[in-house]
Amino acid sequence: MERFSLKSFFVYIALLPLFWMLIIACKQQGQALKLEFLPEPLALTSPYQITVGKTNQVTLQYYSDSAQTVQVRTGFNKDQLVDLNSDRGTFWINFYDIPVGEYDYEFIVDGVVNKSESSNAKPRLQVTTDLASSNIKLKNASWSKNNVVTFRFLGAGLSPVKALLADGREIELTGPDSQGYFIGQIDGLTAGDYSYRFSYARSFWEGIKEIYTYRNFVEILFNRDFPFLKFFLNSLIVATFSGLFTVAFCTMAGYVFAKKAFLGKRVLWGVFLSTMLVPGLIFMLPQFAIVTKLGWINSYVGMIVPHLGNIFGLYLLRQYIETIPDSLFEAAKIDGASEWQLFTKVVVPLSIPIMLTLFLLVFVGQWSNFLWQYITNTPDSAYRTLPVGLALFKGQYDIRWEQMMAGACFSIIPITILFVIAQKFFVQGMTSGGVKE
Repeated sequence: MERFSLKSFFVYIALLPLFWMLIIACKQQGQALKLEFLPEPLALTSPYQITVGKTNQVTLQYYSDSAQTVQVRTGFNKDQLVDLNSDRGTFWINFYDIPVGEYDYEFIVDGVVNKSESSNAKPRLQVTTDLASSNIKLKNASWSKNNVVTFRFLGAGLSPVKALLADGREIELTGPDSQGYFIGQIDGLTAGDYSYRFSYARSFWEGIKEIYTYRNFVEILFNRDFPFLKFFLNSLIVATFSGLFTVAFCTMAGYVFAKKAFLGKRVLWGVFLSTMLVPGLIFMLPQFAIVTKLGWINSYVGMIVPHLGNIFGLYLLRQYIETIPDSLFEAAKIDGASEWQLFTKVVVPLSIPIMLTLFLLVFVGQWSNFLWQYITNTPDSAYRTLPVGLALFKGQYDIRWEQMMAGACFSIIPITILFVIAQKFFVQGMTSGGVKE
């Protein structure tokens, strides 16, 4: 019982990165690095800011579960892009002392101008002297006037809701009103900037929806800027053909080194083994120069051919084939078998476990190979693979961990299927070859 428990413990430890990846993949934007897995009964928004002592406040908000950065360009500030603050999918900003009138505006989401699907016209806003009369429904519609701040928070229908100022003051909000807002006021404030948060009660399931979502997987599959299926297919082609050709070459070479005698065999074998002592990155520069000279950039050939000379695979096959009894080859020769028949009728059938083992090792290595596939493809290449594609979620100023982990979840599916199907042969291949005739 103790042995089983200890074994189970180490199994769970080994699977911990997988569980963590799945959890991050299911989190809302901005929640990946927060150690919040189950919702608290009371939730806090991100800090908001409001300015007292200024007039004609304009509040702009944009809602998105997937956007990383949102900027706005307005008619009263045309020459400047302004970054919006964020709070759990709500992007917001306040402007003050804006002249009364009508202005157009547009949001720039992750560097792309957000356009209405029904019209190419820019949305317009009306600046008045009283924001409270506006019928625009914002999550946070708080506003200030004459040293009085009116807090208006669009809640989920649960109470209590409080506005928590940075200086420690708490304002109880009442409601909801007919529009769903919780409302409270504080007066006597001096002119200046004030920071505050909202504290609100939520049900367990409302909290779960604020932390987790399935949209990251949808974003991966149907994002027009991220052709996941194309990346997936490219990785499958590169990994599969790399595995097949490597196994074929290593099996033939392993047979020669195991069962044939020729001049310089020991020296050549020693040279091959000595190359395993050289770090693989040392070969990258000459390999890249050759691939560039041959015109193999942005092609499957450039990603597959340079890795077919697998000395470790040759070593595995040679050691395994050496354990095949020589009497089998002698009997086949007496029966009139040719050299090709010896290879296909004797060597290959008896070497299937180690051949599958090598195929799995090469497949996994090429499936997760990032650096070589990155440098042999230009940014606009149609041959980019999944590891290179997932790197697109790493921007200059932020990393979309949630989408990156969702893509990684899809990427482990082929490897999992292969190991489940071939695990018997994999174990047999790794444990064979230790006994000679």
